Amino acid sequence: APEKQTKTKGKKKKEKIKSDDVPEISEEADEELDKKAERAVTTGKDVVMGISNLQEKDSDFFKFLQENDPELLNFSGESEDDDDEDSEGIEEEEEGEEEEEEVEEENEEEEIEAEEELPTEKEEEADIKEKVSHSTAVTKQHLVQWESALKRNSLPSWRELVKAFQAAVATAKGEEETDLKYCIVDPDMVNKVILLSLGNTSQLLHHHLGDSPTASPKWGKLKMSLKSYLTSLTELLGLLTSDDVLCAVMRHCKAMLSYYAAFSRLLKKYIKQHIMVWGSKAELSRVVAFTCLQAVVKKMPVFLEELLKKMYTEYTKCSKMMSPKSRDNIVLMRNCLVELFKINPSITYTTGFLYIRQLAVTLRSVIVNKKETETVYNWQYVNCLHVWVSVLADCDACLQPLIFPLIQVMMGTLKLHSSPCFHPLHLHVIRMLLHLGASTNKHIPLLHPLLEILEFCTAPHKAPATKPIDLTCVLRVTKGYKKTKAFQEGVFELTYELLLNYTSQLSLSISFPEVAFPITVWLKKWNKRCTIPKYTGQIKQILEKVDTVSREMTDRRSSVTFSPKDLEKVTQWESELPESALTKYFNTWLRIHRKVLADKSAAEEKEENKEALKEENDKEKEEEEEKEQEAHPRKKKKLKKKKKSSEKTEETAKSTDNSVVEAEVIDNGDLVEDIVLSD
Repeated sequence: APEKQTKTKGKKKKEKIKSDDVPEISEEADEELDKKAERAVTTGKDVVMGISNLQEKDSDFFKFLQENDPELLNFSGESEDDDDEDSEGIEEEEEGEEEEEEVEEENEEEEIEAEEELPTEKEEEADIKEKVSHSTAVTKQHLVQWESALKRNSLPSWRELVKAFQAAVATAKGEEETDLKYCIVDPDMVNKVILLSLGNTSQLLHHHLGDSPTASPKWGKLKMSLKSYLTSLTELLGLLTSDDVLCAVMRHCKAMLSYYAAFSRLLKKYIKQHIMVWGSKAELSRVVAFTCLQAVVKKMPVFLEELLKKMYTEYTKCSKMMSPKSRDNIVLMRNCLVELFKINPSITYTTGFLYIRQLAVTLRSVIVNKKETETVYNWQYVNCLHVWVSVLADCDACLQPLIFPLIQVMMGTLKLHSSPCFHPLHLHVIRMLLHLGASTNKHIPLLHPLLEILEFCTAPHKAPATKPIDLTCVLRVTKGYKKTKAFQEGVFELTYELLLNYTSQLSLSISFPEVAFPITVWLKKWNKRCTIPKYTGQIKQILEKVDTVSREMTDRRSSVTFSPKDLEKVTQWESELPESALTKYFNTWLRIHRKVLADKSAAEEKEENKEALKEENDKEKEEEEEKEQEAHPRKKKKLKKKKKSSEKTEETAKSTDNSVVEAEVIDNGDLVEDIVLSD
């Protein structure tokens, strides 16, 4: 009632404002309106006088008018158009304003009624309870009855279980308003319903429908209930967080794949959900999801091309960042893609041509338009190159034409930027090229890029000592970290490993003495320029091994009867060669180097665990001290003094040990920046 009174007062104020806003008419305008009205009246009177005199002057015409148009003779001089146009406009404006006011009043009344009709929170809760009351709650008795009936392969009980399964998925999603037959109030019942349906559905359907479900006579009866079950099953995949439960549900989905094949839309949702799990969850769930996707390809090869494209895009999304934690997942996804690309080489050729061309176009746009190197020098681009290297490393003859364009793209990425800051990326690309050349028996000239990286290690760097970075997870370093000794040592170790690998691959060729000549010349020149004895000693070992292998190869080659034109005989002779001294040295060095790295990582993990234990113990001590302070307030001062003294001793120790390092950090800024460039 008070709200209505305030609104009526508001309406009266609006009416007053409108009446006041009407403009006043001047005196001149009033005179003109009066003159027009007088003229209209005089003209009307003259017309009436003329009609009355017409009977006397022309009686025949007057009779004609009486017969044909009697209304004209009844003209009285007062018509509807006597009023002036201006007066009509004023009246129309007033009428329009009145109509607008009436419409506003009606709208306000409707709004008040709508506000009164809106339900409150209590009414909404009551409506939800009414809806729940209409649907029956699932109890233990229902589960016992359904379980006993499912053992007898009862279809009516399975249909009821499907409805309960829909309710369980709806409660897991958090949907309160549902029009389902069953509802689940107890959260423990959700797990029981899901377990019951997962354990008995596939066996029951196989009993009634057989191996070919669509050809069964019972397919028409079970089609709708099966479709609803499969839709809620695919929705359940996106709701689960536990890896064990997720793997169990995915295995059940794999068993139901023949029924998914009958519904094309549900099969696409099945593929989408499993690809999401393959790209985001833990290692075990990724493997199970891949087996489910592999089963789709084996059962329906038509979906192979679509599946490869979707999985490749998911791989590119997940490979934008690289770290020691995410490296294993990226390698797993890469291996899964390689396995799928091996199924059909013709489809692999078309998709490989498309994506390798895309990589080449991005590289060309950077070179021609002189854009920033970030579009190419990022983990996404490098990981895509890595996929195609591993696909073409063990490929059929139909995929051989893709090897050369891929090598050209990778050589272009090496030459794009020669700054020492990008040496980690250069080493990644060289490693991939070595793997591709060794597996495809192609000679790729990599000596020049390796020697360019070695030129960075001729003189010792005098920047302050810092912790070494894992260069396998880095593409670029900052200018400050470039000058450090840790970066120089890491770069030299990786280049030395790749140089050994490159020479060991060449040592199995009949042309090794000719190829080894420039290697020995350039390495001897580098040894003269280098001022670090540790590095020169390692390079001398390579030179000694190269010299011995070249001598052995010349001795064996002297007894050969065939010419270089006989390629088949050349390959057969090379396959019969024993393991060279360079390959033996490389294998032993690599084994020792990996052991050293494993020991270092284990020691670092122990130190991290010790630090974590210390932190936990310190927290426990602080909590105990706080409890003691609350119980004995007199001990507060003593504990504060102890804390202050311990903090002072720690600060003095840190200042004495790290004073030089802190000064250099202040001058140079951040020394390390593990930048991962993304698209």
